[in-house]
Amino acid sequence: MGISKPTLLYHYPSKGALRAAVLENLFAHWRKTVPQLLEAVTSGHARFEALTNELIRFFREDPDRALLLMRELMDRPAHMREQVIDNLRPWLRVVAEYIRTGKRIGQIREDVDEESYLLHVVTLTIATLSNTALVHAALAPDEPPGAVEERHLAELRRLAKVSLFR
Repeated sequence: MGISKPTLLYHYPSKGALRAAVLENLFAHWRKTVPQLLEAVTSGHARFEALTNELIRFFREDPDRALLLMRELMDRPAHMREQVIDNLRPWLRVVAEYIRTGKRIGQIREDVDEESYLLHVVTLTIATLSNTALVHAALAPDEPPGAVEERHLAELRRLAKVSLFR
């Protein structure tokens, strides 16, 4: 990172404090971004695309974000449960209400469990982007990594879309 250990420890007295600050930064992004996207985009399909693209962009921009979250989910499930409840539940409720509204007007499949659907899409995205090397090796090791990743993410978007919309 280009800073010395004493400088880092001045700001973060422990690895735990540093980890907590990084996670807070990740969650703060979603608390701010999701409401802005839902306000800015009005149609159902456009909202879906905006939210999905932001989710992918955010984790693709820095793949270590997805790796960190995967590791935290596996290594510290009780702590992450608290983090999810405190930080993600408010926007989960907002997006779930958007899905319920889509159901009422006939855009979204009636059999979708709103909250479960959202958590599946988020965890699938995080798992996909934290395992790009595996995806590349499994799908097409002779193709350029970026092309394979795009192909895999296109399928992720398709799965998320067809399981949501009528």
